[in-house]
Amino acid sequence: MEEKQRPAHTDEVDVAQFFRWIGRGFSNLGQSIIAGIAGLRNEFHRNRVFFTGIIILGLLLGTLYSVALKKDYYKTSMVLSCDYLNTQILQNTIDKFNLLAREKGRAGLQEVLRIDSVTAQNIQEFQFKPFVSEDDVVEMEVLREQLNNVTEQKRELVNKVIDRLEIDNKNAYEISVYVYDPDIVKPLEKALVEYFRTSTYIRNRIEDNKRRLEEKRDKLRAELRKLDSLKIVMLQNYQALAQKGRGSNNVVVGAEEGFMNPVQVFTTDLQIYEQLQGVETKLALTPDFEIVDGFTSFQRPESASLPDILAVSLLLSILIGYLILGAYRFDRMLANYPSKRGAVKA
Repeated sequence: MEEKQRPAHTDEVDVAQFFRWIGRGFSNLGQSIIAGIAGLRNEFHRNRVFFTGIIILGLLLGTLYSVALKKDYYKTSMVLSCDYLNTQILQNTIDKFNLLAREKGRAGLQEVLRIDSVTAQNIQEFQFKPFVSEDDVVEMEVLREQLNNVTEQKRELVNKVIDRLEIDNKNAYEISVYVYDPDIVKPLEKALVEYFRTSTYIRNRIEDNKRRLEEKRDKLRAELRKLDSLKIVMLQNYQALAQKGRGSNNVVVGAEEGFMNPVQVFTTDLQIYEQLQGVETKLALTPDFEIVDGFTSFQRPESASLPDILAVSLLLSILIGYLILGAYRFDRMLANYPSKRGAVKA
């Protein structure tokens, strides 16, 4: 019986020993970190004159870079809403702009955007980001298709849910540009807008959409005129019936067998009028291509300020100082290695 209990006792001892090893490992790691920090501190104090010189030199170089060499740049953004753009098309366009901006002389950028040399020379970089990611748009479209497959008994509820799932600003993009002169942002905004608006791909679709909206507007106006005529006839018939004392809930239009509900006529008239207002709003505002928010000229640079550069210079100077000391100690160790090896053999 005692022999059967020994293995369990041995397992308990092994688990306890394992956790003790882990505890010692963490303890040794902590002590090593503290010892390393203490060694770096002592090394700094022993060579404080050397580090002082390195730090002063680093701060002087940082100041020289900030005052004489660094060129301040400014960031500004615009929001463009276009039904005919997607992430891939805009990414390709922005990449093309950046490649042209890196060319010497910027002649290609001048030609593409139709801007002057001063504006082109003061452009650093273009960036963009969509307001709504394509993954979100695809996910919503899949969900809408799934809801469309619901049985007819719940069609009204499904239509309400689908309306709620409409994503606002799904075709809006934030286009950012980094420039060296904030005074060029307004001419650059005009150039960018004209570039997109006058491109063959977008221009053809804007014109086609406008043509179809105008045709729909004319058709809706014609339908409203017909309904207005119909309402006049209905009113005249109603008055004639009232004079004859044959008024009823239904109004007779034309022959005796032709009955029409006046409420339905007026409801249809209001529905068509609302559609006409929507079409006229789209023609006036052109939501398929519009600038939601344009560039703003900021006077505060986006580039690093002098205190930021000095802080980075300080940290880099200390790091370089330690690297120089480490390289010096390693070199001395290699120089003394043959003599120490010979002494060991002797």
